[in-house]
Amino acid sequence: MGRVTRAIRRVFNPVTTIVSNIFSGNFNPYVALGVFAIGWLFSRSMKPDVPDFGTNDFEETERGILLNKQSNNACVPVVYGERLVGGTRVFIETSGTDNTYLYVALVLSEGEVNSIEEIRVDDKVVTFDGALTHGTVREVASGDSNFYKDSTSHIQIQAFMGTDDQVASSVLTPLSSWGSNHRLRGICYLALRFKWNQDVFGGIPQVQAKVKGKKIVTLASNLSEQTASFSTNPAFCLLDYLRNERYGKGIATSSLDLQSFYDASQVCVTQVTPFSGGSDINLFDCNAVVDTSKKVLDNVRDIVKGMRGYLPYVQGKYKLVIETTGTASVSLTEDDIIGGYSLASPTKNSKYNRVIVSFINPERGYQVDEIQYPAIDDSGYATADKHATMKTADGGFLLEGRFDFRTITSPYQAEEMAEIILRRSRESLGLSINCGFKAYELHIGDICNVSLSSLGFTNKSFRVLSMTFNEDYTINLNLVEYQASHYTFATKGQVSSTPSTTLPNPFTVQPPASVTLSDQLIEYNDGTVIVALDVAIGASPDSFIDFYQVEYKLSTDSDFIIYAQGSGLNHRVLNVIDQSTYDVRVKAVNTLQVSSTYVTAQRTIVGAIAPPSDVTDFSCNIVGQEAHLSWEQIPDLDLAFYQIRFTTDLDGTADWQNSINLVSKVSRPATSITVPARAGTYLIKAFDKLGNASSNATAIISNVASITNFNAVATQSEHPNFLGTLTNTVITDNAIELDSSELFDSASGNFDSETVRFFDSGATNADFLSSGNYEFADVIDIGAKHTARITASLTQTSDNPDDLFDNRSGNFDSASSNFDGDTPANCDAHLEIATSDDNSTYTSFQNFSIGNYTARFFKFRVVLISRDNASTPVVSQVTVTIDMPDRIFSGNDITSGAGTKTVAFTNPYKSVNYALGITGEDMASGDFFTVSNKTVNGFDVLFKNSSGTNISRTFDFIAKGF
Repeated sequence: MGRVTRAIRRVFNPVTTIVSNIFSGNFNPYVALGVFAIGWLFSRSMKPDVPDFGTNDFEETERGILLNKQSNNACVPVVYGERLVGGTRVFIETSGTDNTYLYVALVLSEGEVNSIEEIRVDDKVVTFDGALTHGTVREVASGDSNFYKDSTSHIQIQAFMGTDDQVASSVLTPLSSWGSNHRLRGICYLALRFKWNQDVFGGIPQVQAKVKGKKIVTLASNLSEQTASFSTNPAFCLLDYLRNERYGKGIATSSLDLQSFYDASQVCVTQVTPFSGGSDINLFDCNAVVDTSKKVLDNVRDIVKGMRGYLPYVQGKYKLVIETTGTASVSLTEDDIIGGYSLASPTKNSKYNRVIVSFINPERGYQVDEIQYPAIDDSGYATADKHATMKTADGGFLLEGRFDFRTITSPYQAEEMAEIILRRSRESLGLSINCGFKAYELHIGDICNVSLSSLGFTNKSFRVLSMTFNEDYTINLNLVEYQASHYTFATKGQVSSTPSTTLPNPFTVQPPASVTLSDQLIEYNDGTVIVALDVAIGASPDSFIDFYQVEYKLSTDSDFIIYAQGSGLNHRVLNVIDQSTYDVRVKAVNTLQVSSTYVTAQRTIVGAIAPPSDVTDFSCNIVGQEAHLSWEQIPDLDLAFYQIRFTTDLDGTADWQNSINLVSKVSRPATSITVPARAGTYLIKAFDKLGNASSNATAIISNVASITNFNAVATQSEHPNFLGTLTNTVITDNAIELDSSELFDSASGNFDSETVRFFDSGATNADFLSSGNYEFADVIDIGAKHTARITASLTQTSDNPDDLFDNRSGNFDSASSNFDGDTPANCDAHLEIATSDDNSTYTSFQNFSIGNYTARFFKFRVVLISRDNASTPVVSQVTVTIDMPDRIFSGNDITSGAGTKTVAFTNPYKSVNYALGITGEDMASGDFFTVSNKTVNGFDVLFKNSSGTNISRTFDFIAKGF
């Protein structure tokens, strides 16, 4: 026995020392080890006889969060999730004539926060001229009728998210008392400047900010720490608070059971439907303002309570356990129970027939609200769930419990809490037993089975609420009856009772019901997109499954890789390989580590190689000279941009390949753009980050042209002779193609001996040059520097002489390419343009898009590209058209003088054939005028009277031409 005692002491002593050091109290080491577990509710044995009716403390505290306070030594709160907060004014000063300006530095919370979504001043939402990004100075938008008065913004704001390297505010630094070292690093705050206006402000403005709070580190399934980001997951919020050395406890990561925190986080994000027809929500969220002036233990308890959690100290580490459904990890029989037992059924002083939960309601301005179970109108409830029924069963007494939850902002989550508290208080037996060494396997929050013949218990499930290690090395367990039905988030039904349990054979384990595989693209916060294989497990019907083991491998590999062991039914394998086939198998393992047979599935990954979705709802609205194009955002995560092309075809035959680039890139997330209005067909495709385009172009035909008249200036067609300059290109059958890198005479061997090649294919596969171009034979000169609209048309096909039907190997149905081949996707041709004002110095060639260009001389070339060196574009027609719109010049109240008056245009016309209208003022009978020297630069006008004598008159003119 001495050896055993010494061994147990070796385990207890370091553990209890750590506990005592952390909580800085002088506890009996065994008692300290036993009772230290923060839980969301106290056990019945630890509750006072009087129900917890609560106080107004909660409401007053939460109301205080929304107020503006003034201090230079107040504690800075921590915001987890999204909350509306007031803040602390740490700096306030006036300046300007008659103290026109009020400057305020308002501290909101610890940083770095994710964003500031909204600002309210004196309970009115302020509309600024842009998003409140970090360090950006914003003014009130002109559309804000509250704080934009007399064409003046009365609020200037600069938001700082609380980075550790943030600089001093440029709003406050003009003041001598706020220098460049006043940076408030690590603090989220607002720098504000208010301009006094008695119609706007009645005193010092009260400011509130809706903050998407602290960026926190989350854990991946492999427990690797992810880049800090916004999260409302209470498990990760608690992890952040426990580890943070600035405002939290600063517990070392080595003292935390990270797997338990990750497992708890997955429970928190379980999706539940709050009401019929509603969108799914998380089972638990943490939207809290943590008061750092409070004891750490109190704050931890508030966070833990909001997710029905326990935080026991187990084997030198803090472990997070969420009270939810589960299976027993240990079975205790009469052989394990030492001495007697204490059994307590619910009494009047320990149960409720109405539970009221207080929470923070965003719909009420983030004020404290209440929700109760059963609801006031419980007519739709089952009879057993109605308040009147329960009250009658309780002897007609109102047994009402009130509970505050500082982290909950959803009425649905609050109501669920109320229902669970009520059901647990009415339907759970309390059992206190003293056990031997087998109980050492239990932790607080675990489920165990108890068999006691004197009570008629056979493997009855209980949850461990507290543990006390006695000096004789026995363990006293405080247990509460476990009922899985308490934790089902569903439409409220009648009160259920614990059914009789008949255990199956522990050595016969039912396998998972199914394994379903799918793959999808996953986007990280930094924009990185990867391919993930999702594994969905159908739960085993076996009641005592401890975990599922998920294994996978490439179909070409021989050995499986163990990917995960856990109770979760959904797993995600990251960074799988596109187009590869994976085998996945899953087995169920019970608490005795007995495994079921495997259930297998296979999946060929599509992932990132799949082309983006086709664009839908493509529409065109012509307004004046503009075409307003709009479309629906495609759902693909790896969307990079959209490209828009145009062709003059109006008969519905337009295709992508033979259209001209109109807009090269419309970056995500834009879904609209304005382009010049033309009669023809607009086409659009989506492109992903790998350069893959939508399979089909979406087209819309517009037969409404711009109302502006355009005048043809020049048209140049290079086909059919193509007399320009060829670079790495050749003319074949009156069409431009890429040249090949292989000469016919360079092939080795006997030509007739080649059995796997074709004459047109040459002697080497993929021998086309990767790029080449054809430059137009002539430069287009429009006579002078003008702004002109340039359009073009390009007719092309594609060819791959290597890809002959008879030259394919393998089974045709097994080929990954399209039936018609992939040649058009592997090559294309486009037009480029260069401009000059003097025909000597030209801009570099750039991709041509239909639009306006300002120059005198224009050069064009067609660029041919092959991405696989096996395909070549075949360009048979290319035409460029230059036209100019009508322009109007006018003048009024011009004095001619008694001689010839020269009128000069500020921007000369290209053509002298413009229309000219002149109107003289105060013309006497017989007065007239003559127009002479009409040029593109202007004209001369001379006024005379009826005698032919030169006179001076005032006149107006208008000229229209191009």
